[in-house]
Amino acid sequence: MSNFKLAITVPTRGRPHNLERLAKAVKETCKLEYELFARIDEDDSSVYPELDNVTYVIGPRIFFTASLNELAKMASEQDFTHVAILGDDVLPETVGWDEIMVKSLPELGVAYGSDGLEHLHPPDLPTHVVVPMEMYRRLGWLGMPTSRHLFLDNAWRELGRLTEFIYHPDVKLSHLHRWNKAAPDDTTYQEANDKQKREDDRIAFETWRDGIGLQIAKEALQK
Repeated sequence: MSNFKLAITVPTRGRPHNLERLAKAVKETCKLEYELFARIDEDDSSVYPELDNVTYVIGPRIFFTASLNELAKMASEQDFTHVAILGDDVLPETVGWDEIMVKSLPELGVAYGSDGLEHLHPPDLPTHVVVPMEMYRRLGWLGMPTSRHLFLDNAWRELGRLTEFIYHPDVKLSHLHRWNKAAPDDTTYQEANDKQKREDDRIAFETWRDGIGLQIAKEALQK
């Protein structure tokens, strides 16, 4: 019996069909003990079904990054050893993806697989990751707190470079995104990728990376 236990964190909005698809795929592909935590906005009028191994967390709309950090905090207070950060538009396809990535990680590090979009972004951009819970305990966050939604993957890349950065190209965590026309351009995508909000998040990331933010993270991870 493995001592590993995985918290899968998924902020979602307006997409019960996506969440159901993800929960089904996770159930079919995970080998480790896991729980999927789905963060739902209290003003989301969608009807979400009861799903196996899915815990719904409902609260005020605080957007993706803050929702992710809320879920990570909740998981850190339980006996989870690792955290997976997935979007609701991800489809895990490789059986045992969770075990492969968890077992590849030392005490600190960032593991990621193939999202199928490497032709559209650099292959070293970790769009969806698995990290040891110790990463959250040291940093106090998993999503760069000054971001609203975007550029979290850029920050994960920097954190991976400070610890262990592990790419599993054969682990398929397909990103069914509007970018590759695998999903409709819905309101959730439009709001997340609003031009001004994207620019705000880009500036937030670059300020974190080039200012004291990354240095603070480095010191926390070296304790």
